[in-house]
Amino acid sequence: MSLLDRRVLLVTGKGGVGKTTVTAAIGLAAAASGRRTIAVEVGTQDQLGQLFNDGAASTEETPLYPNLTGLSIDPQHALEEYIVMTIRVRAIAERLAESRALGYVAAAAPGLREIVTLGKIMHLTELQLRDGSPRYDLVVVDAPATGHGVGLLKTPQQFAEIARVGRVSDESRKIADLIADRSRTGIALVTLPEEMPVNETIDAVGRLREIGLEADCTIVNAMVPELFTEAEKDLIRSCTPAGATGAAATRAALSQIARRTEQAAEVARLAAEVPLPQIELPFIFRADIDLDALGELAAQLSPTLEEIE
Repeated sequence: MSLLDRRVLLVTGKGGVGKTTVTAAIGLAAAASGRRTIAVEVGTQDQLGQLFNDGAASTEETPLYPNLTGLSIDPQHALEEYIVMTIRVRAIAERLAESRALGYVAAAAPGLREIVTLGKIMHLTELQLRDGSPRYDLVVVDAPATGHGVGLLKTPQQFAEIARVGRVSDESRKIADLIADRSRTGIALVTLPEEMPVNETIDAVGRLREIGLEADCTIVNAMVPELFTEAEKDLIRSCTPAGATGAAATRAALSQIARRTEQAAEVARLAAEVPLPQIELPFIFRADIDLDALGELAAQLSPTLEEIE
């Protein structure tokens, strides 16, 4: 069973590393392989849908591409939905959702928004078509950045221990079981080949292990290409450029060599500290990430994701 054969694939990483783009590319790779896939964004920024021809991953399941659906989950909105669903008298529930009292409910039960959000994600894995097959083969989740993301995954365990009986307790245990089951749930950590993101990725692996979870792979985003052989690098370093144009070209080449060298060193450090399958994605030299760019990234991701068990 490959990583794309899990029911849920959680994607997290330090803010600014391209986590949403990688989530979209994974969703596209899974969809292209014939898997019915839904890409879920946790938050209110609605960045996921915008990658697909300025579409919108709304709070409703929205088609983005053949075999690929998008959904945006706002934790606050999800909590309001849960209150309305739980309280039998709809008028009272809606009044509560519209008032400040909802904030007091959330404050009195820290982690309730997270539980409700994860509950919605779990519900997507349970949906079925008329023939009894899953509506979605894979749920790819653009999870919060690592700091909040690890806390999100820890919440069901904490809630299950605190709320020992009742609906929320039962739901928390089901969610915790789903997240902990590596045959059903995978975790991918996205990083950049830079010191700070790599440090945070290494730390995230440790924090996941503290709560009994294991990451399945690291995805190193935005690798600049290796343009020169070692002999060519030596020649560039030793040459004396002629004129302003030659000097500018030499400076650009030296800058590219230095950047690639620094990135390679960080990738090697990550591999040494975190011995997990590692996928490198190229830097996309475009002003905006469009569907063609996502397709390029999906093609890079697909072979290794299919091999990871």
